[in-house]
Amino acid sequence: MSDTKISALQSVSATADADMLPVVQTSGSTLATRRASLAQLRSGILVDRPVHVRDYGAIGNGVADDGPAIQAAINALKIAGGGVLQFGPRIYRIATPIVINGVTVILQGAGFTEGPSEANGTWIRIDQTGFTPFTFSGTMARGSIVRDIAIRQYHPNPSTTWAPTDYDYVFRVQDCLGAVDFENIYLVAVNRGIWCDNSGRMSIKRLRGQVYTRGVEVDRCLDICRLEHVHFWTFHTADGNIVTWQQNNQDALVFRRVDGVFLDDIFVLGARSTLRFSSSASGVTTKFYASNIYADFSKYGIWVDGNDVEGRIANITTQGELFTANAPVPLVGSAGIQIDGSSARIQIANLRVDAVESNAIRVNGSNNRLDIFAFRAEYFNRLNDGSAAIHLANVVTGTPNQVYLGTPPLLGNGNGGPVVNATTNGFIASAAPAGRIDRPGVMVGSQDSGLSLPSANTIALSTGGAEQMRVSAGNISIGGAPGAHSLAISTPASTVNQVTVSGSAVGGTPSLSASGADANIPLALSAKNIAPVRLNSRGNISLEVNAVATPVNFVRINGAGAAAPPQITAQGVDTNVNLLLLGKGTGAVQAGSPLQLPSYTVATLPAAASYPRCVIYVADGTLNKRFAVSDGTSWRWPDGAVVT
Repeated sequence: MSDTKISALQSVSATADADMLPVVQTSGSTLATRRASLAQLRSGILVDRPVHVRDYGAIGNGVADDGPAIQAAINALKIAGGGVLQFGPRIYRIATPIVINGVTVILQGAGFTEGPSEANGTWIRIDQTGFTPFTFSGTMARGSIVRDIAIRQYHPNPSTTWAPTDYDYVFRVQDCLGAVDFENIYLVAVNRGIWCDNSGRMSIKRLRGQVYTRGVEVDRCLDICRLEHVHFWTFHTADGNIVTWQQNNQDALVFRRVDGVFLDDIFVLGARSTLRFSSSASGVTTKFYASNIYADFSKYGIWVDGNDVEGRIANITTQGELFTANAPVPLVGSAGIQIDGSSARIQIANLRVDAVESNAIRVNGSNNRLDIFAFRAEYFNRLNDGSAAIHLANVVTGTPNQVYLGTPPLLGNGNGGPVVNATTNGFIASAAPAGRIDRPGVMVGSQDSGLSLPSANTIALSTGGAEQMRVSAGNISIGGAPGAHSLAISTPASTVNQVTVSGSAVGGTPSLSASGADANIPLALSAKNIAPVRLNSRGNISLEVNAVATPVNFVRINGAGAAAPPQITAQGVDTNVNLLLLGKGTGAVQAGSPLQLPSYTVATLPAAASYPRCVIYVADGTLNKRFAVSDGTSWRWPDGAVVT
């Protein structure tokens, strides 16, 4: 053939695989014409190129079972060491299981037209139950990808008793110990979408459709998996019977034992739960990260029914209305966040909850902690029964539930419902680091003024870096650090009586008074040790109360009603107590008004021995001698005669 020009060869109208064809090749610096069969040329050109399911007998008419042909193509790729399996723009009916094991493949579709049923692009039709259409298993299957494919299942016609046909998961990823990825997948009227077990690093990107029972379920994922751009909507039907079934039964994304999962741009319409964090024999989800979640017409935006779930959410909006109502009607028992497990630790940056029956957030179980920076609830307490925006179960045994809010909650249209239910030992608070006196943990206005925690169960208030008040276990010090303070308040255990300090309006009088449970309550002012108690006026001492020894006898000043004189009396433990008035030095005891003596008749004179050197007025007697003095034995008139 090397001596014959190609242009001189006879032309043929058709070629067969065995036909020999001329090929011009370079041999060093010269050209040489060689021969090769058409089959040899085809295999050389197509080596390492994708294979097509039609090459292995797939028809794609939506009627024939293309499962065996697809399995044959995968088996061929397994022999070849893996590759790309192409699906053309047809409807491939699957009625027998397809298993990808021992090989890494890419199932590459031709895209699809979004809509309620099969249209342009690559569609997988499933109309029989009792099998799993696609299973990826074993470590050699990891690295496989499913792309640009739509899946359609068939169910009974809508009715008031409607329930979906019990199809298994379309895709099962089992024991791959590594990633199998899904990109641009469309699930139309699918009962269960993707199951992943014991296969970490799975990635799902651009998952859309309408699912009835589960969208994605993940368990035993010991390495980070990722789900992003998920959009579940009424692509197939908005029939009220079907969507109502979804709202009572569908959990869109379910996570059991998952060690970290990244979730981003998740939208779900018509579900019992948008994100459900549950449990399995292997454990629960920890360290999940969710960035943007929108749960529309969902009974629960987030449902936690496993113990020890831990994670954080950047932004989430939930709306819990009944889909079939003409006017907004909340789903029975709906809540934006529902926690039925215990010991959850979840942080949320921004949370909005709309249109729930009673509580925007409902925390059952015990020892749960939610940290929410910004919280808004609109249209809660729709039953108008006093339901709180946040309901915390009362924990009889165990640690109470806790909610920490970074900002005051924004509550609207809640029929006057409170922030938290009163019948709970759980609490809502806003916490901060302990800080120190000169750099408080909570600062107001400047970096050195605010609240700090100088020791356990003690709070200090500082201004300008200096302590001004300290509160701990029934004791308050004001005006400086303890020991340098101006005022101290101590509250004994079981206190029922208190001191009340009251200001007054113009023309009134401020007061310091005793108040409390007892009917009659004394008020004591005490000086330290043996020092007196002083009352000042005009800047100096006006009255001083002192004791020359430990008091057992004391002075009482009594006020009086109309037409009665006030009193200064001696009181104490002794049976008889004198009252002594003293001037200072040689100063006398003076009376500013006439001094009125007690009046007796001769017949009613008291015992003279009880009143030595005392003067009394006698209303009768010999020669009208009115005054009498006791000499300790007898009462005598001024002339010395005994009063008789």
